[in-house]
Amino acid sequence: MASVAEEIAVLRGTKPATFRDLLRQRDFSRLWRAMLVSSMGDWVGFVAVASLVAKLGGDRLGGLAVAGVILARLAPSVFFGAFAGVVVDRFDRKKVMVSADIGRALFYASMPFLPLLWMIFLLSFVIESLSLLWVPAKDASVPNLVPRRQLSNANSVSLITTYGTLPLGAAVYTALAAAAVAIGGYFGQHPQSLALWADACTFLFSARMIWGLDLKLGRAVQRKREQTPAFSLATAFNEVREGIRFLREHAIVRAMTAGIVLAFVGASSVMSLGPVFAQYAVSAGATGFGYLMVALGAGMGIGMALVGRLTRVVDADRLFAPALACSGGFLVFVALMPTIGLAALFTIPMGIGAGIAWVCGYTLLQENVSDEFRGRTFATLTVMVRIGMFLSLLLFPSLQAALATHLTPETATRVALLVGAAIGVGGAAGSWRMMRRQRVVRPRPLALVPRLRPATGGGVFVVFEGVEGAGKGTQIAAAKSFVEASGREVVTCREPGGTGIGERLREMILDPATGRVAARAEALLFAAARTQLVETVIRPALAEGKVVICDRYIDSSVAYQGVARGLGEPDILALNAWATQGLFPDLVILLHVEPGVGLARATGEPDRIESEDAEFHAKVADAYLRIAEEHPERFVVIDASEPPATVEEHVQEAIGKVLKPGGERGGAT
Repeated sequence: MASVAEEIAVLRGTKPATFRDLLRQRDFSRLWRAMLVSSMGDWVGFVAVASLVAKLGGDRLGGLAVAGVILARLAPSVFFGAFAGVVVDRFDRKKVMVSADIGRALFYASMPFLPLLWMIFLLSFVIESLSLLWVPAKDASVPNLVPRRQLSNANSVSLITTYGTLPLGAAVYTALAAAAVAIGGYFGQHPQSLALWADACTFLFSARMIWGLDLKLGRAVQRKREQTPAFSLATAFNEVREGIRFLREHAIVRAMTAGIVLAFVGASSVMSLGPVFAQYAVSAGATGFGYLMVALGAGMGIGMALVGRLTRVVDADRLFAPALACSGGFLVFVALMPTIGLAALFTIPMGIGAGIAWVCGYTLLQENVSDEFRGRTFATLTVMVRIGMFLSLLLFPSLQAALATHLTPETATRVALLVGAAIGVGGAAGSWRMMRRQRVVRPRPLALVPRLRPATGGGVFVVFEGVEGAGKGTQIAAAKSFVEASGREVVTCREPGGTGIGERLREMILDPATGRVAARAEALLFAAARTQLVETVIRPALAEGKVVICDRYIDSSVAYQGVARGLGEPDILALNAWATQGLFPDLVILLHVEPGVGLARATGEPDRIESEDAEFHAKVADAYLRIAEEHPERFVVIDASEPPATVEEHVQEAIGKVLKPGGERGGAT
């Protein structure tokens, strides 16, 4: 039986959310290529720098030098992490990412010429500070690049690309170092140089890809930035506090952030204790740790790739905590296994759970965090993940060493892994409780009958959409005359209204004297008026072969109540698909105009909706454009700021196509 989401997708003509479709989208394809090349380069650079400082430190200080590089890369998370999010939210994200890429390229390219360890440590600190800007800017930009239905796939691709390129980066470094030795001369004496310069080139390639992106920043966010005071240390601290307050007060965001961090900690316990576990617990020798890492990486990759399919059946917020629990639960089995083969076998489902949890968590954060807070949210997440990984790499071996003074090394290692499993399971339980408190009762999906719409007898259904003052009334009157001139009978109607009940509801909904109306109540009132209009006016007219032209319809509710009121597009769409019994228009003409221009055109006293603030209307305008972009087969977007006669020509051209049998529909004018 098809799910509600699948039925709605059929009704709206939505394309399936496949990885192939995602990677064929121009902007995300550019971002993915940037991530792929620069992530591989970052791993090449990490290995090359570790090798360089080990050489400079010599046999006596080489180990400490490598540890110093790792600390230099972790330190920015503590000292700079909170402010990185402020920078990402305040400034142009594309310019932030390009600047970070160019800076990292220059610093990596100069590293072979530094003779002292402290210089390399300092440069590593700066490089990682730039990475703290790039990663949150990328995560915060993804929702502006892909349709909502593709967020899970986009996050899967992002995480797989970031962490899956580690072995590739290590292999590339090995090949480049071998080539440098073979070349001889300067390169033979400094084999890390070739790898570091190649790494610099990967960041320049990334900067080139990012510069060509269209990040489609929403008007509401643009307006917010324009009103923000000039940047200063005081405003930066205020914005950090504002971001912390947002995280503290938003239960779902808090649950997601904590859950993702604990998933990283659980996986890190295997990485930190893996060599000791392989050596002492299962007697697997030097190769045993490699088996565990291959199994963990394979499991994480499988889990990340499965999320898109799983979320078709189970909502991401219902999948997140069980995936965390699965990861921690299978770590228990890993800790108890007697052989490396069995331990690796159970490491795979552990990695699957962690991969699913990571992707679901990132997707839920992107869906639930508004654009103005997204940079700070993902910067905080990045900082917490890195600190969590650092602490796990420090604490789990320390715990194992402390236990080994009283237990055998084998038992101490297994107990330490069980502690890691308990942290993971406990985190899953805590995330589940926080999310249950946020959403105590989950509404049951409405039953849809998507094929209920009967044959219309040649009727055509056209809808005009747009923000307040877009000129719908003028263009609907002209469109009516145009269609009637072609010999077709036309019925015009408006929403809410068009019937006795609808007009009474319209008066109540739009009257400023009505006062504040709860968002869900408003959505239900619009749906009620729409139901009456469809049953008594639109369906009968279509059945008689008439052309129905309507001022607003379902997409209005999706934009105003689903997006601007924050009720969520899927719920509003499901409600109205049920209310209309699956009746969707043949053509939607979106008259696009900037909200400020449209409101300035309005005459008379503003109604209750028109009286909303500029940010609300900006969200509506953005929502309309996004809906039209996702459904070009039904939408025609027309620039309503042009002269009325020009707009009228475009409208007639669009309607003329749907009046012709088998005519081409959709597109942008």
